[in-house]
Amino acid sequence: MFDGVEKKYVIKDKLMSLIDSSCLIRTVQELVRIPSVNPPGNEKPVAEYLLKLLSDWGFETNRIDEPDPGRPQVLARLSGSGKRPPLILNGHMDVVPEGNQSQWVDDPFSGLLRDGRIYGRGSSDMKGGIAIALEAARVIRQSGFQLKGDLILTFAMGEETGEPGTKSILEAAGLTEGFGIVLEPTDFRVGVAEKGLAWFKVTITGRPVHCSVAELGINPIDKFLAFGQKIREYDKNIRQRIHPRCGPAKCTMTILSAGTKENVVPESLSVILDRRINPDETVQAVEEEIESILKDLSVSDPDFSYEIELTRLYESAEIASDLPQVKMLCQEVEAVKGREAEIWGTPYSTDVRNFINDFGIPAVNFGPGEITQPHSFNESIDVKDLVDGTRVVLRVATELILSE
Repeated sequence: MFDGVEKKYVIKDKLMSLIDSSCLIRTVQELVRIPSVNPPGNEKPVAEYLLKLLSDWGFETNRIDEPDPGRPQVLARLSGSGKRPPLILNGHMDVVPEGNQSQWVDDPFSGLLRDGRIYGRGSSDMKGGIAIALEAARVIRQSGFQLKGDLILTFAMGEETGEPGTKSILEAAGLTEGFGIVLEPTDFRVGVAEKGLAWFKVTITGRPVHCSVAELGINPIDKFLAFGQKIREYDKNIRQRIHPRCGPAKCTMTILSAGTKENVVPESLSVILDRRINPDETVQAVEEEIESILKDLSVSDPDFSYEIELTRLYESAEIASDLPQVKMLCQEVEAVKGREAEIWGTPYSTDVRNFINDFGIPAVNFGPGEITQPHSFNESIDVKDLVDGTRVVLRVATELILSE
């Protein structure tokens, strides 16, 4: 008879022996070769591929048609005894557009394997992560071990455009407990916090006139110069707000639009602000700060007229770094990679916020892939990292849902 510790080693050894790197490679290649570009949101063929694959493997599968029936999502479950909370693996099926194809060495959707790396849009962000979830699920199913908790797979639409994909899957599944791993590329860092993102569109109103009598109009470009200077000062100030995991808060002007004709004073000017929000800030407070800048300008200048609109929002999120699940994940990363795991705050926004903020489920961003790869030309992922990522996930599954 084995004691508890010995049994864990037996389970882990068996699971490691069942990993099939050729299956991992093939899965990533097949997923990359299905262009699921968003916008406009072409996730349906990927969802159909995943639903069939998981159904063939004997998983309980559900097609989630909320929030958009034309862009279905995937919920799959391998049921356990219920003695342990579930382990939830998450990935998004959409990828960003490939951009200028002439900048790619190969077809962006080739899934080409070269020198130990798989190339193509989404290979790193995050079809590689989806493939890890699938391979871990296949191995657990094949092992025949009895699960003490459910293994749940959630594959979402619309992450790249801030849509409520993961949120709607978790709601449909009725999940309120467990531990989530969002398999974003973190280069094996354990992301316990993430920055939020708010995009504000500020429109400054002018009075259009012919440029021969420009003094009779109100030029919103002139008004913007004062506002732009205030935003630069604001950005400098908030960069002093440094979160221990996520770093400084930021506010960046990104898109400027004004004018319709060369000889007409513009009737309006719009500017987009990209505000990176730390977990210790609130969206309401951020909006009030920007509104205060605009109000002060309108008080000092009666001709300064504006509107402000929040056009996109990803909330920030954070869990405690000393949670038992986090500590255990770090231990398993160290066991696989031979180095201490870095506790991290992701500078970008992900669906981990839906686990933490909407359902109170502790979750982390964790996966292979350098953070320089997502959204880049010639995006790629290392095959060895895919295997190591699968090993970590299986070791975590052993601790959370496979052993007493």
